[in-house]
Amino acid sequence: MSSDDEKPPAPPVRLTSNRGTDLVNSSIAVDRPLPKEPDDADRKKKNLKLKKTNKLSTYASDKPNISYPTNFEHTVHVGFDPVSGEFTVSLQSV
Repeated sequence: MSSDDEKPPAPPVRLTSNRGTDLVNSSIAVDRPLPKEPDDADRKKKNLKLKKTNKLSTYASDKPNISYPTNFEHTVHVGFDPVSGEFTVSLQSV
């Protein structure tokens, strides 16, 4: 027996939909044309994109490592008084 004899028969083609639309009038995926094959120019563009991505990753690894600031102090210029419900402004010179 060949492998074709062991397969079950294909299901019948349904001509009506459960939604009530007629598949004969609608476009069926089989009737659509296949997409065009990519030409050599498209392949070259794809290869260039891959090369650019590799260059960007090597650039990221070459960036200098900048440390965080040392002895940093944040001075708050606006406060809140919970008793009066008002904001207080500190006018100290920076």
